[in-house]
Amino acid sequence: MNQFPRHCFVGQRLPGRRHRTNLLKTPMKSTVVFRASRVLVLAIAGTLLVSSLAPSLPPASAPRAAAEADKFKLRADVDLVLVEATVRDQDGSIVNNLTRENFHLYEDGVEQPIRYFSRDELPLAVALVLDCSGSMAPALKQLHRVAYDTLSSLKPDDRVALFDFAARADLRVGLTTDRRRIADRIAAIHAGGGTVIPDALLEAALYLAGAAPDRRHAIILVSDNDNTLQGYSNESRVIRQALQSEAAIYSIRVEQASHPHAMDVLLPIFRDVSVERIIRETGGEVIDARGPESIRPAMAAAISRLKQRYSLG
Repeated sequence: MNQFPRHCFVGQRLPGRRHRTNLLKTPMKSTVVFRASRVLVLAIAGTLLVSSLAPSLPPASAPRAAAEADKFKLRADVDLVLVEATVRDQDGSIVNNLTRENFHLYEDGVEQPIRYFSRDELPLAVALVLDCSGSMAPALKQLHRVAYDTLSSLKPDDRVALFDFAARADLRVGLTTDRRRIADRIAAIHAGGGTVIPDALLEAALYLAGAAPDRRHAIILVSDNDNTLQGYSNESRVIRQALQSEAAIYSIRVEQASHPHAMDVLLPIFRDVSVERIIRETGGEVIDARGPESIRPAMAAAISRLKQRYSLG
């Protein structure tokens, strides 16, 4: 692997609770995509005991009472910034054999020590978000066939949740390690209706943040990425929530195909949504599936991307 740089230099603080680090120097045009967040650590100091006697207390209970009255707790904020990175060489191929020494991390121009480094060691919480509008029927049928095998390549402790959406998003299966349950529920999805992509992604990001706060988060959107209805959310809100939830969003973009039994329904059109921008800003990737037969390799590629992300602290 002599195609990629020996060192990756990263850093640039963005405003807000979450911040994103961008590449500063790449000798071989490598790309580093990552996310960062703050974790508040509460440090409680030991107790300070004052051994003075209160004259009004009996001698036997005086030291204990004085200790209870005078002990204190010290609160201290300790900042830990977690960065996830995907590294590519100049040809766009994933580089997955780097070590801690290959990374230099900067914040506001100051190099920060890397205390933690791993690749695919932290447990994952993945939200599989499926577009069930009318044109997606063939893709959903194929996804049911391949879901168990592709999801089984995750670590045994990784958990998956299932959402589907048309005009609204619904949680069909909460986070679980049971891959068969996910596959069986996909078979029960009926395609039809319009599409509101931002609302579905927002619901998934909010769910992961609340249901699995101690895990790495990822969202896999399976859709033709053609938004047809206006919902209550928008691109900026989705991006902000995904960054706050530490959720990288990946898109399996399925080529549109009409379903032979689908009925033409006159729906208001609202296409002012860029799924590509959402994916780019959250550190994910768009993976094309040219048709239902391409769902398996696209799903396998998305899972592989999750396993090839570096975690630095």
